[in-house]
Amino acid sequence: MTSAPKLWRGQTLQDRSGERRDQLLDCAFDLLGTAGAGAVTMRAVTRQANLSPRYFYESFDNREVLVTAVYDRVEGALRERLSTITNAGDPQAAIRAALESCADFFEEDPRRARVLLREPLADDTLRRHITRRTPAVIRALAPILGEGAGALFTSSDAALATVGTALAGALTAVYLEWADGNLMIERDRLVDTAVGIVVPLLAVAGGG
Repeated sequence: MTSAPKLWRGQTLQDRSGERRDQLLDCAFDLLGTAGAGAVTMRAVTRQANLSPRYFYESFDNREVLVTAVYDRVEGALRERLSTITNAGDPQAAIRAALESCADFFEEDPRRARVLLREPLADDTLRRHITRRTPAVIRALAPILGEGAGALFTSSDAALATVGTALAGALTAVYLEWADGNLMIERDRLVDTAVGIVVPLLAVAGGG
C-alpha cells in the first residue's frame, strides 16, 4: 500500500516546490519586464524571491530556461484571452477584436509588453525561442481567422515562421513607437493601423 505524501504545514513537497517555482517566475517577470533580460540572473532572481540558489536549480536548469518560461507564461495568458474571440463570418472584425484585446492586455501591465515585444529584440535566447514557436502560434489563430485562412494553416513551418516574423516585426514596431510616445495617435487609430497591417499580410500569405 502506497503511503500518503508527507505534509509540512498542510503542504506536500511537490506543493512547496510548485510555490517556489511560481515565486521565482513572478520575480523574474518583474525583472524582465522592468529592467530587461540582462537583469535576469540566478542571483538577482533568488535575492528578490528571498530563496536559496539551490531552489533555483530545483525548477530551472539555467537562466535561459527561466527567461523562456517567463515569456511562455505571459504569452499563455495572452493566448487564453484571445481564445474567447471567435470568427462570426467577419474575419476583419475578429482580427480587430483580437488586436484590441492585445492593446488592453499590454496597457493593463506594461511589463507584459516589454517581455513579449521589446526584450526579444535584444535577447538571443528569446529571439530563438520565438522563432521555434511561431508556426504553432500562427496555427492557434485559426478560430479568429476562420476557414478563409485554411491555406495559411497548411503551409510549411518555414512559411508560417516567415509570416509570423513579418507580422511580429511590423506590429511590434508600431506598438512600441506608440507606447514610447513617438506616435501621437489615439488608441483606436493604433488598432485601425494594426488591422490594416495584419489583414493584407495574412491575405497574401494565405493565397487570398
